[in-house]
Amino acid sequence: MIQTSTVLDLEQAKAWLSQQLTAERFEHSLGAMDKAAELAEKFNLPSVEKDQAILAGLLHDAAKLMPASELLNYCDQHQIPLDEMDRKTPQTLHPFVGAEIVREALDLQEPEILDAIRFHTTGRAGMSRVEKIVYIADKIEGNTRNPLYVQKVTSSLDFRNPYSLDFTMLYILDSTIQFLIEKHQAIHPRTIEARNDFVLKLRAEKQL
Repeated sequence: MIQTSTVLDLEQAKAWLSQQLTAERFEHSLGAMDKAAELAEKFNLPSVEKDQAILAGLLHDAAKLMPASELLNYCDQHQIPLDEMDRKTPQTLHPFVGAEIVREALDLQEPEILDAIRFHTTGRAGMSRVEKIVYIADKIEGNTRNPLYVQKVTSSLDFRNPYSLDFTMLYILDSTIQFLIEKHQAIHPRTIEARNDFVLKLRAEKQL
Protein backbone atom coordinates (compact mmCIF):
# COMPACT_ATOMS: atom_id res chain seq x y z
CA MET A 1 0.00 0.00 0.00
CA ILE A 2 1.35 3.43 -0.92
CA GLN A 3 1.87 5.73 2.02
CA THR A 4 2.87 9.36 2.02
CA SER A 5 3.96 11.69 4.81
CA THR A 6 2.90 14.80 2.89
CA VAL A 7 0.41 16.98 4.76
CA LEU A 8 -2.32 16.24 2.22
CA ASP A 9 -3.93 12.88 2.97
CA LEU A 10 -3.68 10.53 0.00
CA GLU A 11 -7.14 9.04 0.52
CA GLN A 12 -8.62 12.54 0.73
CA ALA A 13 -6.95 13.39 -2.57
CA LYS A 14 -8.25 10.20 -4.20
CA ALA A 15 -11.80 10.85 -3.02
CA TRP A 16 -11.71 14.40 -4.37
CA LEU A 17 -10.17 13.37 -7.68
CA SER A 18 -12.71 10.61 -8.27
CA GLN A 19 -15.37 13.32 -8.44
CA GLN A 20 -13.46 15.27 -11.11
CA LEU A 21 -12.85 12.46 -13.61
CA THR A 22 -14.49 9.62 -15.48
CA ALA A 23 -13.87 6.10 -14.19
CA GLU A 24 -11.34 5.42 -16.97
CA ARG A 25 -9.43 8.65 -16.42
CA PHE A 26 -9.41 8.00 -12.66
CA GLU A 27 -7.94 4.54 -13.31
CA HIS A 28 -5.24 6.21 -15.41
CA SER A 29 -4.49 8.57 -12.53
CA LEU A 30 -4.22 5.69 -10.06
CA GLY A 31 -1.91 3.92 -12.49
CA ALA A 32 0.28 7.01 -12.80
CA MET A 33 0.42 7.31 -9.02
CA ASP A 34 1.48 3.66 -8.67
CA LYS A 35 4.10 3.98 -11.42
CA ALA A 36 5.45 7.22 -9.92
CA ALA A 37 5.82 5.46 -6.57
CA GLU A 38 7.61 2.54 -8.24
CA LEU A 39 10.00 4.74 -10.22
CA ALA A 40 10.76 6.98 -7.24
CA GLU A 41 11.54 3.91 -5.15
CA LYS A 42 13.74 2.24 -7.76
CA PHE A 43 15.64 5.44 -8.49
CA ASN A 44 16.22 5.90 -4.74
CA LEU A 45 14.58 9.30 -4.43
CA PRO A 46 14.46 10.56 -0.83
CA SER A 47 11.15 10.12 0.95
CA VAL A 48 10.12 13.77 0.50
CA GLU A 49 10.55 13.61 -3.28
CA LYS A 50 8.86 10.22 -3.41
CA ASP A 51 5.82 11.64 -1.60
CA GLN A 52 5.76 14.58 -4.01
CA ALA A 53 5.91 12.27 -7.03
CA ILE A 54 3.09 10.09 -5.68
CA LEU A 55 0.72 13.02 -5.16
CA ALA A 56 1.61 14.70 -8.44
CA GLY A 57 1.19 11.38 -10.26
CA LEU A 58 -2.27 10.99 -8.77
CA LEU A 59 -3.42 14.57 -9.38
CA HIS A 60 -1.73 15.38 -12.70
CA ASP A 61 -4.93 15.15 -14.79
CA ALA A 62 -7.30 16.96 -12.43
CA ALA A 63 -8.46 19.31 -15.22
CA LYS A 64 -8.17 16.84 -18.10
CA LEU A 65 -11.89 16.77 -18.85
CA MET A 66 -12.37 20.53 -19.11
CA PRO A 67 -13.18 21.67 -22.68
CA ALA A 68 -10.69 23.92 -24.45
CA SER A 69 -12.91 26.99 -24.12
CA GLU A 70 -13.20 26.49 -20.36
CA LEU A 71 -9.46 26.02 -20.01
CA LEU A 72 -8.80 29.27 -21.83
CA ASN A 73 -11.42 31.12 -19.79
CA TYR A 74 -10.02 29.72 -16.55
CA CYS A 75 -6.51 30.86 -17.44
CA ASP A 76 -7.74 34.35 -18.27
CA GLN A 77 -9.86 34.62 -15.12
CA HIS A 78 -7.06 33.36 -12.85
CA GLN A 79 -4.33 35.35 -14.61
CA ILE A 80 -2.38 32.28 -15.69
CA PRO A 81 0.00 33.75 -18.29
CA LEU A 82 -0.40 32.34 -21.79
CA ASP A 83 1.64 32.90 -24.92
CA GLU A 84 0.40 32.64 -28.49
CA MET A 85 1.24 28.94 -28.79
CA ASP A 86 -0.60 28.16 -25.55
CA ARG A 87 -3.74 29.66 -27.05
CA LYS A 88 -3.27 27.73 -30.29
CA THR A 89 -2.74 24.43 -28.48
CA PRO A 90 -5.30 24.54 -25.66
CA GLN A 91 -4.90 20.77 -25.11
CA THR A 92 -1.63 21.65 -23.37
CA LEU A 93 -3.38 23.91 -20.84
CA HIS A 94 -5.03 21.32 -18.61
CA PRO A 95 -1.84 20.82 -16.54
CA PHE A 96 -1.65 24.53 -15.67
CA VAL A 97 -5.34 24.73 -14.85
CA GLY A 98 -5.11 21.44 -12.95
CA ALA A 99 -2.27 22.71 -10.79
CA GLU A 100 -4.26 25.80 -9.87
CA ILE A 101 -7.42 23.79 -9.15
CA VAL A 102 -5.48 21.38 -6.96
CA ARG A 103 -3.81 24.26 -5.13
CA GLU A 104 -7.14 25.88 -4.36
CA ALA A 105 -9.37 22.85 -3.78
CA LEU A 106 -6.91 20.82 -1.71
CA ASP A 107 -4.81 23.65 -0.29
CA LEU A 108 -1.75 21.98 -1.79
CA GLN A 109 1.05 24.54 -1.83
CA GLU A 110 4.21 22.52 -2.49
CA PRO A 111 5.80 23.99 -5.64
CA GLU A 112 7.53 20.71 -6.49
CA ILE A 113 4.17 18.94 -6.76
CA LEU A 114 2.48 21.79 -8.62
CA ASP A 115 5.32 22.05 -11.14
CA ALA A 116 5.25 18.30 -11.76
CA ILE A 117 1.55 18.68 -12.58
CA ARG A 118 2.13 21.77 -14.74
CA PHE A 119 4.76 20.21 -16.97
CA HIS A 120 3.63 16.59 -17.28
CA THR A 121 2.36 17.17 -20.84
CA THR A 122 4.96 19.32 -22.59
CA GLY A 123 7.94 18.91 -20.33
CA ARG A 124 10.32 21.86 -20.03
CA ALA A 125 14.01 22.65 -19.82
CA GLY A 126 15.52 22.12 -16.39
CA MET A 127 13.06 19.51 -15.11
CA SER A 128 13.45 18.29 -11.55
CA ARG A 129 13.62 14.59 -10.71
CA VAL A 130 10.05 14.69 -9.45
CA GLU A 131 8.91 16.28 -12.72
CA LYS A 132 10.72 13.61 -14.74
CA ILE A 133 9.25 10.79 -12.67
CA VAL A 134 5.71 12.10 -13.10
CA TYR A 135 6.18 12.79 -16.81
CA ILE A 136 7.39 9.23 -17.40
CA ALA A 137 4.81 7.63 -15.08
CA ASP A 138 2.00 9.35 -16.99
CA LYS A 139 3.21 7.76 -20.23
CA ILE A 140 3.85 4.21 -19.00
CA GLU A 141 1.30 3.52 -16.27
CA GLY A 142 -0.09 0.02 -16.58
CA ASN A 143 -3.85 0.59 -16.27
CA THR A 144 -4.67 2.30 -19.58
CA ARG A 145 -1.51 2.80 -21.66
CA ASN A 146 -0.55 0.71 -24.70
CA PRO A 147 1.32 -2.35 -23.34
CA LEU A 148 3.76 -2.46 -26.27
CA TYR A 149 4.77 1.17 -25.76
CA VAL A 150 5.05 0.64 -22.02
CA GLN A 151 7.32 -2.33 -22.65
CA LYS A 152 9.53 -0.33 -25.03
CA VAL A 153 10.00 2.52 -22.58
CA THR A 154 10.40 0.26 -19.57
CA SER A 155 13.10 -1.76 -21.31
CA SER A 156 15.19 1.43 -21.59
CA LEU A 157 15.16 2.04 -17.85
CA ASP A 158 18.32 1.13 -15.96
CA PHE A 159 17.92 1.90 -12.28
CA ARG A 160 21.68 1.58 -11.72
CA ASN A 161 22.46 4.26 -14.30
CA PRO A 162 22.25 7.84 -12.95
CA TYR A 163 21.50 9.07 -16.49
CA SER A 164 18.65 6.65 -17.12
CA LEU A 165 15.92 9.14 -16.24
CA ASP A 166 17.32 11.60 -18.77
CA PHE A 167 17.70 8.96 -21.47
CA THR A 168 14.12 7.82 -20.90
CA MET A 169 12.85 11.39 -21.03
CA LEU A 170 14.71 11.91 -24.30
CA TYR A 171 13.25 8.71 -25.77
CA ILE A 172 9.69 9.74 -24.86
CA LEU A 173 10.14 13.30 -26.08
CA ASP A 174 11.60 12.07 -29.39
CA SER A 175 8.73 9.61 -29.90
CA THR A 176 6.16 12.27 -28.96
CA ILE A 177 7.64 14.76 -31.41
CA GLN A 178 7.71 12.12 -34.15
CA PHE A 179 4.06 11.27 -33.47
CA LEU A 180 3.04 14.93 -33.67
CA ILE A 181 4.96 15.36 -36.91
CA GLU A 182 3.24 12.33 -38.45
CA LYS A 183 -0.16 13.70 -37.38
CA HIS A 184 0.69 17.19 -38.74
CA GLN A 185 0.12 18.69 -35.32
CA ALA A 186 1.82 21.69 -33.75
CA ILE A 187 4.66 21.00 -31.33
CA HIS A 188 4.76 23.22 -28.28
CA PRO A 189 8.07 25.11 -27.90
CA ARG A 190 8.43 23.80 -24.32
CA THR A 191 8.62 20.27 -25.72
CA ILE A 192 11.37 21.26 -28.13
CA GLU A 193 13.18 23.11 -25.34
CA ALA A 194 12.90 20.07 -23.07
CA ARG A 195 14.25 17.77 -25.77
CA ASN A 196 17.18 20.06 -26.55
CA ASP A 197 17.95 20.45 -22.85
CA PHE A 198 18.31 16.69 -22.39
CA VAL A 199 20.43 16.35 -25.54
CA LEU A 200 22.80 19.12 -24.48
CA LYS A 201 23.00 17.86 -20.90
CA LEU A 202 23.79 14.30 -21.96
CA ARG A 203 26.35 15.51 -24.50
CA ALA A 204 28.02 17.66 -21.85
CA GLU A 205 28.29 14.57 -19.66
CA LYS A 206 29.70 12.63 -22.67
CA GLN A 207 26.73 10.25 -22.63
CA LEU A 208 25.73 10.97 -26.26
